[in-house]
Amino acid sequence: MIGFACIMVTLLASACASPAPAAAGPEPAGWPTEHDIIDEMLLKAQVDGGRISTVSSSLAIERIEPLFSKREVRTGTVLYERSASAPTRFAVLLEQRLVGRRLEEKRKHIVFDGRWLSEIDHEKKQVLRWELCGEDSDPTRLGGRFPLPVGQSRDEVKKHFEVEVITGNPEAGFLKPITEGRDLQGMRLVPRRNTQVSKEFSRIDVWYDTDTWLPVGIETIDRKDNIRRVRLVDPVINPVLDEAQRLRLQGAIPPGEGWSREETPCEVSPMEPTP
Repeated sequence: MIGFACIMVTLLASACASPAPAAAGPEPAGWPTEHDIIDEMLLKAQVDGGRISTVSSSLAIERIEPLFSKREVRTGTVLYERSASAPTRFAVLLEQRLVGRRLEEKRKHIVFDGRWLSEIDHEKKQVLRWELCGEDSDPTRLGGRFPLPVGQSRDEVKKHFEVEVITGNPEAGFLKPITEGRDLQGMRLVPRRNTQVSKEFSRIDVWYDTDTWLPVGIETIDRKDNIRRVRLVDPVINPVLDEAQRLRLQGAIPPGEGWSREETPCEVSPMEPTP
């Protein structure tokens, strides 16, 4: 806000000191408009990003709650897998938490195996599972519980959001590492009124690696002004997953005794997938 205020003061001072400039003439014929640029970006994100079937990456998540002057950083890994013949699967494996200057082991895994969404808390030795069906059956879709901006349809993005171009790299220090060794393109997604996502978020900023159109940085601001930033560190695109990674995507309960498990099935069982 300080930077924005300084810009506004400068503009006002200039307006007072000199006459208003003449109105700009019409843009040359064929000159791309911002609408054209946005459409091209969304199409690249859809087509080029659509070639991404698997991602393995380290990640870091920063959460800031201004009301309570609270900042927390969690680190871990993420696995993502999708195909035309099977539901999308993902596993977010959080291993450490930094609160202030205190770093602690805090293992929690969030896994969607294509049908069940699981939260695996290693400290409590607790597994909570929810069966997703109906409109919730794909939590990675726009408007879902975990919307992932990988290969999303251009029309679907425009249906849920007003899209703006972000010029330059992200300003937040937490996201600076994603700028090293790559060219980025940023998009600001402002939820349209009366959409499901508008009830939770004020805006979502996404920065894509223009070589692959993989989203490597995300910043969200929710309706309570809480900020969440996600950065991918050294992502590997379309790797061959090993057995341990595949078990994680299945939401396998870690070995050992003392684990509790609670499941919440759908009220109506979803249809079994066609072989």
